[in-house]
Amino acid sequence: MNILLAIPFLLFQIVPPPEVLNFIAAKKLGSHITVLAHDSLEGRGPSSAGDRKATAYIVSQFKKFGLKPAGEKGSFIQKVPMVGVTVDPNAMLKIGTANQQMDLVYSTDFVATTGTYEPVIEFRNAELVFVGYGITAPEQQWDDYKDVDVRGKILVMLNNDPATGDPNFFAGKGRTYYGRWTYKFEIAAEKGALGAIVIHTTPSAGYRYEVIQNSWSREMFDLAMPSSSKGLSLKAWTTEAATRKYFQLAGFDLDSLTASAQSVSFRPVPLGITLNGTMKSMIKRIETNNIIGKVEGGDPKLKDQYVLFTAHYDHFGIGRAINGDSIYNGALDNASGTSLMLNLAETFSTGKIKPKRSLLFAAVAAEEQGMLGSKYFAGNPTVPAKKIAANINTDVINVIGRTTDIFFQGNDRSSLGSDLAEIAKEMHLTVMQDPAPEQGGFYRSDHFSFSKVGIPAMSMGGGKTVVGVDTAFVRMMRERHGKIYHQPSDEISGDWNYDGALQQAELVIRLTWRIANIIEMPYWNPGNEFDAVRKKSMSQ
Repeated sequence: MNILLAIPFLLFQIVPPPEVLNFIAAKKLGSHITVLAHDSLEGRGPSSAGDRKATAYIVSQFKKFGLKPAGEKGSFIQKVPMVGVTVDPNAMLKIGTANQQMDLVYSTDFVATTGTYEPVIEFRNAELVFVGYGITAPEQQWDDYKDVDVRGKILVMLNNDPATGDPNFFAGKGRTYYGRWTYKFEIAAEKGALGAIVIHTTPSAGYRYEVIQNSWSREMFDLAMPSSSKGLSLKAWTTEAATRKYFQLAGFDLDSLTASAQSVSFRPVPLGITLNGTMKSMIKRIETNNIIGKVEGGDPKLKDQYVLFTAHYDHFGIGRAINGDSIYNGALDNASGTSLMLNLAETFSTGKIKPKRSLLFAAVAAEEQGMLGSKYFAGNPTVPAKKIAANINTDVINVIGRTTDIFFQGNDRSSLGSDLAEIAKEMHLTVMQDPAPEQGGFYRSDHFSFSKVGIPAMSMGGGKTVVGVDTAFVRMMRERHGKIYHQPSDEISGDWNYDGALQQAELVIRLTWRIANIIEMPYWNPGNEFDAVRKKSMSQ
């Protein structure tokens, strides 16, 4: 074939047809959010009545759009087995020496759950050991545990990664998975600890204690694990103020210990204090749902490969009342991202021309409980993981206005970043680097579950420079978003501007069309932490 004649054909393959590109409208985005964030869905807590209503609604929309079932047993549903743990708020723990102790008041000083799912747990003179950041990272030649046996101990650890000042060490100002609280509990369990306490500070967490207080002072969930699996009897956070007090009882200073933890030579420090008390919990075995539909690709050879879209449809349900409101509606987080995914499903399903690869649309459950729905799907995929070319996650849309730039979590980690750059160039957008690497955003949404099993993944973000909108309004909206995060006040507002969301939708449609039509599978950049997992998966 003449190469000049081939160029228009190639462009046709990677540029979506107008009927697809111009399908989504502001009214369509708002309609799904209105349903999912309504008070009648009671915040869409896992396994709640609101969860079941949300599931029924999303299934009805998938059917309406003509998607094919891609869940279990020929249905749209993948059951996600979970354990619900509700800690008695009257729980009170004592920390100190034989001569001097202080009370830790639940919610005010600490929040906790259990990984052993026992209704009553007694702590009797459990020794506390400070383990720095609680990290074992061989590739960084870092081991906070050294050769110290911490079995049966309560480990106290700092949030985030060590701050050595080296930009190439533990991602510099950024955050690695080692800095996530989920990792801290995982490694403590592997070490045989009785429990683990993560110290909360606003800088190290990236959010105020109230965020943890709201999300942990209610029923907590985990994936139902085999009885032989290791678990911590205590998984807890303590406030900075409370931590300073019990460290002082032990004769230690939090700042001094934090400074010592920045060194590779750090060794665990027995604090000489113990934990005592009883923690009662109500334990429930429950199920929630991932909802999965498929748009079949148009190429006979490539249609058994998939571009996977995810958006978590859950939120926190009914919880602690704030200003008289106890329903955590989760309009932005993440009825909005779910709405965008539903609109994408309708767009691609109703279009006359299909991309070469098939498209999977998964509304995943229990993200707010530790990305449990996506974690379960990644570990139990309804199509082979090696057949999933890429994952694009939509978590919160832009309701402020159009921007001149854009950011996707993970755009610097795989070939998807190059695809994004090409699409952004077409749309006259600048691709930004992570504006807040210290918050570890890459490890805090559902795309990370798929990255861990080797699937190249990105999560849609917004832009920084808003155009055509009053600067005072932009500032007000951003301040508001910070205040409503994980609060009952995350509700639909009449001043939302969907222009930015429509810009995001166009970008994702163009990006999807490109990924779904280029023959080469996406890949991780050389040296990326997930590259080896992907290569192993592809070879099986």
